Amino acid sequence: MSFIDPDSHLAMIRHGVKTGLAAVLACTIAWLCHLEFSYWAGLSAVIVMQVNVADSIRMCLYRFSGTAVGAFIGMVAIVLFPENRVMTMAALFCSVGFCAYMTRYSARYRMAAITVCIVVLASIGEESRLVFGMLRVVEIGVGVVAAFVVSVLLWPVRAGNALRARLRNRFNECADAYKQLVNAFLSLQTEVDPHLFDGFLRDVRQDRSLYQSMVRHERWMYHEDVDVLGLRVRTLETCGTHLQTMLHALNSVEGQGYEIIMEQELRDLVAATLAVMESMGAGHVPDMDDLARAFDRAEARLLELREGGATRRFHLQKLIQFFAFYHGTRAIAKTILNHGREFSRLSAAQ
Repeated sequence: MSFIDPDSHLAMIRHGVKTGLAAVLACTIAWLCHLEFSYWAGLSAVIVMQVNVADSIRMCLYRFSGTAVGAFIGMVAIVLFPENRVMTMAALFCSVGFCAYMTRYSARYRMAAITVCIVVLASIGEESRLVFGMLRVVEIGVGVVAAFVVSVLLWPVRAGNALRARLRNRFNECADAYKQLVNAFLSLQTEVDPHLFDGFLRDVRQDRSLYQSMVRHERWMYHEDVDVLGLRVRTLETCGTHLQTMLHALNSVEGQGYEIIMEQELRDLVAATLAVMESMGAGHVPDMDDLARAFDRAEARLLELREGGATRRFHLQKLIQFFAFYHGTRAIAKTILNHGREFSRLSAAQ
């Protein structure tokens, strides 16, 4: 199956078609079953239908479980409070208030509160209010099932595929920003935009959320390389933390910068790090040898310069800045080295 970007024009056209079909299917089933308020089925199908399968499953579970809980609470309220205006308002107050409080434990109680209002208020005057409440759950369940079936069977957009596409872009963004940061440091420690990584870090958090959704809701349906994808997400998170620290170190000191004697070793280390990073981003097994050698050369060169007293030329703040920045570069290289080896092991095991 060829991969289609879930944010593309074609993907959104398909999503529109699927949502429309899910609504029609839900309403049709409700009509065939002679359910009185079939529009609840169609409405539920529209609410739970999401672009990718994992989010659709999440919304199905949220909608149906919240509805079932709300229907139960609403029916308990109907049994406990007599059917008159004052008692109905008291039942509504108690049941909705309880659901609102319970949202501190589970978001499904937001949906439960809505269902409580439907069951308690819309059932007034009905011959059997309890049966009325149960039928509303059935209608919503029909909509949920219709949305699930359409989402899974018709042009399914898997969260795992969407995550792979996002991670390719994210590793490229990380590499570009890293190069910009290192070039600024080696160009007499030129200050850069303090918000350079804000968008990148926000996107990585979204990648983490998508990964968690895939693990919770798609893993049981599709074979996914969960460990590899999780490793790639962790790599970006760790690198993002180190890059942010390096950015602060670069911008924290004012005044004339210094030429960095071990510039070539740093550039070699960064280039080798980026090569492995880009391979991991593309999903390819990286070659770790160049990075390991560049790491050792940088460490040896720094030790040589320190023993020769080269760092004495730095003022104290500049000395701290250099070692803070170098520590970040070293930490990223070490992270990529370790994660790259783990990536190779996991890929070979599949």
